[in-house]
Amino acid sequence: MSNFEFLKEIDNDLYRIIADAEKLYRDEYFEQAIVQTRRFAENLCRNLLGDRTIPDSTFDECLATLHDLYKKNIRQRELVNDLYFLKAQGNASVHGKTVKQDGNIALDCIKRAFEAAINYAVFNGAPQKIEKLEFSEELLVLGGKKKKTTLKEKYLAKKKTAKKNNQLYKKKKEQAKQYIYPSLIENKKSATKMNFIGGLVLILAIVFYVYITFFAK
Repeated sequence: MSNFEFLKEIDNDLYRIIADAEKLYRDEYFEQAIVQTRRFAENLCRNLLGDRTIPDSTFDECLATLHDLYKKNIRQRELVNDLYFLKAQGNASVHGKTVKQDGNIALDCIKRAFEAAINYAVFNGAPQKIEKLEFSEELLVLGGKKKKTTLKEKYLAKKKTAKKNNQLYKKKKEQAKQYIYPSLIENKKSATKMNFIGGLVLILAIVFYVYITFFAK
């Protein structure tokens, strides 16, 4: 599955180009995905121009011609802007001295390609419902399939949960110790005091019993 499924019936070649860009992104080949979106933009631009350009025309020349032609409405201007963006990012990736592998830029490029594809479809007589389509990052990342959890991932997740629970248990245990009162046996002063009070109470009880028995008549 692809965000660009709607493009199949309109232009299968363009669909295959941009679908490859999605696959490259999914496999984290971000710079290659950016370059592929530039290829998509150039082919889309040439398709729109048709006989208005020659095979040897550069992408810059094609874009300049399209820019002169597509000024009638916002949709046309947005399409041209998206194509310019894809060209600039693609060139930067091709000619860059270092491999940045910027996932954010790659994602932005694919989103721009999606908007350009929507406009391209509309210009080619696609049904109105296509304008309501929304880009899905989940579909881009998973390709329409639920991610399968490997046995290793399950084991690591289980181990991580067990470790977390063990740490939580130790923390609770340490907190509980703070609320345990010291034992009387461990505290000698408290033990002596309690023994004295207990003995005094016993003596008073005996005295009271003798008084009641022999003198309270």
